[in-house]
Amino acid sequence: MSEPLKIKVFRYDPQVDTEPRYEEYSVDHYEGMRIWRAIDNVNEKHSANIAWRLSCREYLCGSCTIMVNGKPKLACKEPAEDGMVLEPLPYFPVIKDLVIDREIADSRYQKLKPWLLRQDDISKRQMKVHQSEVAKTRDMSACIGCLACLAVCPTIKGSWDVFIGPMYQTQLARSAFNPLDTAGRVSEAVRYGLFNCTQCGACAEVCPKNIDIPGKAIERLRIICSDEQICYPIHDEVIESVKWNANPFGRENTKGRWAEGLDLPKAGKTLFYTGCLSAFEFGEMLRASVQLLRQVGKSVAYLAEDELCCSEPVLRLGGEHEFIKNGRDLIGRFHQRGVEEVITGCSECYRAFTIDYPKYLPGVEMPQFFHISQVLAENKDKLVANKEMKGLKITYHDPCRLGRNCGVYEAPRELIRMVKGAELVEMERTREESICCGAGGSMKLSNDTLAKDVGRVRIEHAKNVGGSAIVSCCPWCEQNLQQSLEEGDGLKVMNIVELFSQAL
Repeated sequence: MSEPLKIKVFRYDPQVDTEPRYEEYSVDHYEGMRIWRAIDNVNEKHSANIAWRLSCREYLCGSCTIMVNGKPKLACKEPAEDGMVLEPLPYFPVIKDLVIDREIADSRYQKLKPWLLRQDDISKRQMKVHQSEVAKTRDMSACIGCLACLAVCPTIKGSWDVFIGPMYQTQLARSAFNPLDTAGRVSEAVRYGLFNCTQCGACAEVCPKNIDIPGKAIERLRIICSDEQICYPIHDEVIESVKWNANPFGRENTKGRWAEGLDLPKAGKTLFYTGCLSAFEFGEMLRASVQLLRQVGKSVAYLAEDELCCSEPVLRLGGEHEFIKNGRDLIGRFHQRGVEEVITGCSECYRAFTIDYPKYLPGVEMPQFFHISQVLAENKDKLVANKEMKGLKITYHDPCRLGRNCGVYEAPRELIRMVKGAELVEMERTREESICCGAGGSMKLSNDTLAKDVGRVRIEHAKNVGGSAIVSCCPWCEQNLQQSLEEGDGLKVMNIVELFSQAL
């Protein structure tokens, strides 16, 4: 028996209590103790009568999922730790203590009919299916319906009515990828909000079975949608615009206007890749980026109107073939101009270059890719923030693409800490737990209203810690958070480059 530990438990019985409370208990801890054993010990030792669910004890059924220090975890799998706080899953009515009413979850599950469905009588047909044809369903079949992904989904928090949730889309993907199922599952997935997922990756981060829901369920379903022409007109418009205008906005290609007067060459070893949104909407930030890069010894080239879209929005909408074609073309332009390293300030572009290009363009030789925050942080000894920004309370928003997807967390924070007089305060969910701004997965392009609803949640997080400025490293985050502000919020949304330029 090791040292006793203390845990704090959410207590609430709606038939008796007027409001929830938290109670602290001591636990007779031993090495390897799981949470379910700790709760059992509390009930036995203190006669606490804590209500909670437990069934298999082998993380197979998913019934024991609770919030542990703000994260959804399986009580039968997670080790007990001193000081942990146990709460019920959010978004569901509480029956008592840690027990939620799963009726809404179960009824939605039954409505999907996640079993084999066909338009004919399969018992009267001889069918042979090769192993490779059902391989895609295996990851999806690992889902145990634990509801953990629902607890962290930003779209559900913003509006559950328009997106059924990651768990259900995974079940639809399992059926859609099964060649024996002929029930039109892809169309059903679209009907239940397939394109209202930001693909932020929060669900994959907490999945106890490590299912890559954004990549292997959502992305593959969207690709099928595109191939089978089961999509909305706006999706075709975005893909066609990237093809003909080199941007997803349907605008004339005038990407080079922001760089007028900077005398940037169109070829060189180091290339500054702006990305579409920044080139059209954040010209001053791009000019400041070039000046900062020059200050740290980086003389950059720029493709101007020859800069193709990275095509990340195309892939997010299911345009796999167009993404591959555009990607090859863009990499070819890099090679033609002798580019050895590419620096970008767009987190979407950075993710495309470092994750999606290697995945969809295997064997293609590529330059090195860097986010501008990495370059500036690595050369911070060449930057001196002389101006004091006293009283500025900064909270940093981790972009999903730069942070959770690519693992870049510390570089932007290093730059913020260099700003004299400013205070860095962290929101309740940061780093790999950061909540999406709402613009991801091309949702900003296809459902702007929902994107801003999701962004509003992040604004509230910033207000809760008393922030006076939200700083991010992604133009998509910056734009959507800015547009999610309401009168009286008292917040300013800034890009890391804008902040640091003002501090010099």
